[in-house]
Amino acid sequence: MKSIAIDFGGTRIKLALFDDGVIVKKASIPAFSENGLAQRLRDTEDAIRKMLSGDNIRDYAGIGISTTGAVDPVTKRISSLYGKNEDASQINLSAWCENAFGLPMAIETDSKLALLGEINFGCGKGYRDAVILTFGTGIGTAVMIGGKLLSSRNNVAGTLSSHIIVDTRGRKCTCPNIGCMEASACGWALEELAREHTGFVDSGLATEEKIDFRALEKWYVQGDRTAAEIVKHSVEYWRAGILNMIHAYDPALVILGGGVMKFQGLYEMLTEGLSERIWDCCGNVETSLAEHPEDCVLYGLYHIVCGQ
Repeated sequence: MKSIAIDFGGTRIKLALFDDGVIVKKASIPAFSENGLAQRLRDTEDAIRKMLSGDNIRDYAGIGISTTGAVDPVTKRISSLYGKNEDASQINLSAWCENAFGLPMAIETDSKLALLGEINFGCGKGYRDAVILTFGTGIGTAVMIGGKLLSSRNNVAGTLSSHIIVDTRGRKCTCPNIGCMEASACGWALEELAREHTGFVDSGLATEEKIDFRALEKWYVQGDRTAAEIVKHSVEYWRAGILNMIHAYDPALVILGGGVMKFQGLYEMLTEGLSERIWDCCGNVETSLAEHPEDCVLYGLYHIVCGQ
């Protein structure tokens, strides 16, 4: 069965064509999400048509769409956004898919799709109770209980776990709170964390044009003291967040994904001795790196369109 996958990310719009659960073509275009989604639909359509390159559109079962924010997969509408593509709640994407390609649409939140992708095509095969944390610019989360994605009246249950407070005297978040896991350490908070550090001016990080996790890893492996202390800080709060999710949702598997997980030794720092902090009543909890860290959302999109 064939399908089209569109991941409307904050930085890039990722596109894929699937055939029987296999990605046969991939492409991406800039998102320019600060300018809204409507202005990118024409270029998205053109990019997909180029990928199809003579394929019969009738051979495709449908289009799967991923986005940030709160998504109602039943009404197929986006109810709220988190500072990206803020016009998306006013756009009927189902109608766009029908008008542009003559295909039905399925839609879901990106973090939930990442979990579905890993459960059905990655490290989570065979698990029915799992959580995922995706570390990048922010921290995406999702929860599956009894083989079903956790949902709620506003379609956000499980997806806001990065905003569980881990430090009541902590940093201001982009949400209304202080001390969220995400505010304590993530991509968007990293540069401020570094510049506020008392050792910043003497650190190699001060020579970097852009302070991201690649730069942090560069100086960490060279023994930079400030970089090491920032890594230690991040791991402390992320481990607290992981443990909070374990005790809140009782998963059998914790999946860690996202670009930040490429950081040398980070997975081991996050998981070493973790089981000693978990209540016995939670039983055995496995941890795993995402098998498809770059494409798990796309695989999740194939699953919601084709049910495979």
